[in-house]
Amino acid sequence: MVKKTKNIALQLLKILFSAGIIYWLVQSGKLNFAALRNLLTPGIILLSFAIILLNGLLTSERWRMLVKSQGIPAKAWPSFKLTLIGQFFNFAMPGGVGGDVIKAFYFTRDNPGTKVVAVTSVLMDRVLGMYAMILMALVVMFYDFQHVETVSTLMTLFWFILTLAIVFTIALGLVFSTKIYETNLLKRIIRKLPLAEKFMKLYESLHLYGNHLPRIIQVIVLSLLSQSASIVFLYMVGQVSGYSEIPLKTYFLVAPLGFMATAIPISPAGVGVGQAAFYFLFNVYTGNSTEVGPTTITAFQVASFLVSLLGAFFYMRYKRPNDMSEAADMA
Repeated sequence: MVKKTKNIALQLLKILFSAGIIYWLVQSGKLNFAALRNLLTPGIILLSFAIILLNGLLTSERWRMLVKSQGIPAKAWPSFKLTLIGQFFNFAMPGGVGGDVIKAFYFTRDNPGTKVVAVTSVLMDRVLGMYAMILMALVVMFYDFQHVETVSTLMTLFWFILTLAIVFTIALGLVFSTKIYETNLLKRIIRKLPLAEKFMKLYESLHLYGNHLPRIIQVIVLSLLSQSASIVFLYMVGQVSGYSEIPLKTYFLVAPLGFMATAIPISPAGVGVGQAAFYFLFNVYTGNSTEVGPTTITAFQVASFLVSLLGAFFYMRYKRPNDMSEAADMA
């Protein structure tokens, strides 16, 4: 009961935090809802939903590929439905249970005996998705380095992203390495940690993905395609909303960094955090005060939420009375 109360209180704080940021952006004129009216045409609405669905399909295939690498015959349509359910719960988030846990829970229920694969696959999916964001941001920064080096804040971000890329690469290399695994080097370190048994199981499960490096590369490529679809959406919104002076390359730099900020679990689906992050990043990169950041990410979140309602429909068909408590135990 105490745990449930804490979860509810935490969710309320997250919602209040998101609402507070949105209110501040609107009141200060940094978030222009009027600019979004230009999107309310049949052609733009259909195109927006098509891009968001494509993004969801690529994300689903990325996760399904990781599951299949562990010998589980995951099918495309059920995986896509579970991805939509997870996306819905990234917005809804009952208690402390997020979309990834819900997705893993229902996958385990449909495929008994796959709990470890379900949990580690969604974790690896997140890790490789983040890694792809870092790589994309780094490549674009190198591409436009003449501009980046003229702005001190961008140079700070460049060194930060470069450090992250190196750390992620080394960490993934250590986890996937067969030689490291056979020497028991990481195992000896893990045994000295608190909750050593759980970390050992996690390490051994994640290490198995290293036996399928071609698929890992394919997953990273799918992540880059998924992010590119999201960036095309943001660029389309910017063009239609009247911010045609901002080139596409700016979106390719700002969006990965902004989406990394929304991945921090301090608000439902990154609402509020995304608006603040995109506002800051676009202003830093362009050198001007512009509303394009909050406007484009708001449109993206609204479209993503509306598409995620399909996940709510599929969830109601999956749902059983004790599902939430069982999913919480799994988490």
